[in-house]
Amino acid sequence: MSAKYYTHFIAQSDDAIEYNEYRGVVELLGQNGSVEGDRDIARMLARSFDLEETDIQVLQWHQLH
Repeated sequence: MSAKYYTHFIAQSDDAIEYNEYRGVVELLGQNGSVEGDRDIARMLARSFDLEETDIQVLQWHQLH
């Protein structure tokens, strides 16, 4: 099972000078609507980008139906 989310977020590791801004649809495999807030989605995005959860600043997100 998977869930699709529209996300808009900034990714920046501690030692980076610049940041990367992303927006678009992400599909989280193994999720069935159990994302409960910004920190949950940030944790999952961080794993995908091989970053720490604190390196992700979520600006906007919502689940697509």
